[in-house]
Amino acid sequence: MMKQICTVIIHTPQELNHSSYIHTGLYELEQRGLIAVKVKLSIKKNLGVLTVRENGEISKSIGSHPKTSFYTLVDNTTNKKISFATDLYDFAEYFSEEALENCNFYFKRNFESRFVNPIQLKTKAKICKLGITFGVHSEYKHDDFKFFSALFLANLRLNIKWDRNFLKRIIKTLKAQKRHWEFINTSRNINRFEDYRKAIVNNIMFQTRCFLHENDLDVKQIHQQRYHLIKLLQQNFPDTFLGGFVPSKIANENYGDALTNVPTAPEEYLDALKKAKIVIYTRGLANSPAWKMAEYLSQGKVIIAEPLTAELPFSLIEGKELLYFKSDAELIEKIKLIIEDEALAAALSTNARAYFETHIHPVQNTKRILELMLQRPLD
Repeated sequence: MMKQICTVIIHTPQELNHSSYIHTGLYELEQRGLIAVKVKLSIKKNLGVLTVRENGEISKSIGSHPKTSFYTLVDNTTNKKISFATDLYDFAEYFSEEALENCNFYFKRNFESRFVNPIQLKTKAKICKLGITFGVHSEYKHDDFKFFSALFLANLRLNIKWDRNFLKRIIKTLKAQKRHWEFINTSRNINRFEDYRKAIVNNIMFQTRCFLHENDLDVKQIHQQRYHLIKLLQQNFPDTFLGGFVPSKIANENYGDALTNVPTAPEEYLDALKKAKIVIYTRGLANSPAWKMAEYLSQGKVIIAEPLTAELPFSLIEGKELLYFKSDAELIEKIKLIIEDEALAAALSTNARAYFETHIHPVQNTKRILELMLQRPLD
């Protein structure tokens, strides 16, 4: 067996839902014999959040940034160590101070130059585009006990206070992280996204969810936008539209006439998605690239999308991988165009799948960022 070019050390993160994407890429690369992966228990607080304002000013606050995860890349030929972090937070203007000050590279999911450029001048880490990610897992993952232990211990350190509620906080943290652990273990295996079939029927799908904080202005606007689009699609394509809001307390109370007609369990939803032909994409929280974009591309769907504000390592091109819309009329017009133009639909589907295979699959994207840091190919 050939010697792996490098070893990647995962410093156990405070959050596993988003970081599962990078971990999947690493474990799959290890299975292919290209790298070695080690997991190191870490319960560091990693405090410090830097915020870049619209005018370029930078402010600092004390707090954690749990969707930033830390890694060490060891070049097995030279023994050189490269530290890097992946920031999968929704907000483009927030950065982990700990990662920027102590890492060599900082890969940001919601990358916007207007926020990155001011902070790049003041930091050690080179800030790079991470690209589109989604929640997924590998059957080859290992060291589960370390990950769960770190979830509990790291978050306990963040929440602990030496007062009369000390024991209550321990119990509350344990319950919260147990729920988090159970939730991330419902993520779908990467194998489920590696096979796809082209849809024949012109079904149109847009299934979405409500977030918890309805009173937050950004959340309220997202909910209302999604509700408006669901009703628009129901009215214009009553026989072929699939989707709506996933049932929840907020959805049931405020958008009860727009609940989904599609299964909501992760595996069943993916099965339904595989059968759809045309899918609609709208922004995630804080204009972040939503997971559904990766899911759509993986299944070779014909995507009609609200324009992304996040800057990607490789752009999604209008008319090649997808179509963009900026108004109700444009959305309806492009859906009708796809229904009528089978050649265009076929080309968009093929190119969407190719984009996933080349740029979003966790193996290919993780391999890209490792090679960028090593400055040479892994194979």
